[in-house]
Amino acid sequence: MPRILVVDDSRIVRATVKKHLSTQFDIVEEADGEAGWSRLEADPEILVMMTDLSMPKLDGFGLLGRVRKSQDARIKNTPVIVISGEEDLEVKQQALERGANDFVTKSTDRAEMLARVSAAAKLARTARELRATEESQARTATTDAQTGLATEHMLHVEGDKAMAHAARYHGETTLVLFELDKFDEVTGELGEAAAGQLINLVAKLVAGKLRKEETLARLDGPCFAVMLYANFSGATIYAERLKETIAAAKVNFRGQSLRITASIALANSVQDGLADFDGMLGLAQLRLARKRAGVVQPVAEGSTQPSDMTVAEALALIAQGKEALVQPQLPRLLESLQPLLALASTPTA
Repeated sequence: MPRILVVDDSRIVRATVKKHLSTQFDIVEEADGEAGWSRLEADPEILVMMTDLSMPKLDGFGLLGRVRKSQDARIKNTPVIVISGEEDLEVKQQALERGANDFVTKSTDRAEMLARVSAAAKLARTARELRATEESQARTATTDAQTGLATEHMLHVEGDKAMAHAARYHGETTLVLFELDKFDEVTGELGEAAAGQLINLVAKLVAGKLRKEETLARLDGPCFAVMLYANFSGATIYAERLKETIAAAKVNFRGQSLRITASIALANSVQDGLADFDGMLGLAQLRLARKRAGVVQPVAEGSTQPSDMTVAEALALIAQGKEALVQPQLPRLLESLQPLLALASTPTA
């Protein structure tokens, strides 16, 4: 059955909602906004959230705000039905402004509540099916709709070609990943229109400085990749110039002057002993993730595969949905945990 999350500090209200809906929906409950947020993050099966507004720890307005500002499309687009105690027009207006889809009162009868929740669940299923279709198309598309750059799929195609060319002619190829810093803050402060302008500006700046045989791709959000037919030394010089170009860009939005900086990571076929493009991309992503996390001693450019990934870094990557980067390191990570597991299994006196 479709799963509905009910967040309300009143056990009586939760029980009433469950009584009304449990014949057609799988109801899960939480008693405060923080617990509701944690459940929504952890459970991808939740289709609709129903929430009270007055709750401890995190109220309904705060919970709504987190949902609508989430970077996870599943969470951000979850229909939210507010459980209101009174027909207060001002409260309803505030909830609508923060992203509520619908309202029920605590006295709403069973038939009406079922109808409203069923409509929201249908909306959620339709939206998820549409996103799944779009994601499937994106995986095979060659051109990014917003910037006109190559997509990640096209990057893989060109990356495989570059690796094959380097192997055949005993040459080198380098992948440069770069990501705009504090992009979420810019989006939150100035809105998606300004964020889109930044993305397009950077795409234009970088594309204008590439050679014909080199590929510039947009990956996810503010992250880009450049596939260079260059050795490690030349790519390092290119990366420094790239940082300077981005930092020198003049961006004005509604009278505000925005300063852009970027974090950059490299992976090189020879320097890193890489045999395929998937390994190259994974290594570059790991290095970029470490810079994003502020790791004091990142993997030195020029080391071999990322065999020194720590357990904490592995867990962080898994939390970001990047299990593929962790998978090749599982045997070594599990081996490193053996002393801890042995200690845990040792009977205490």
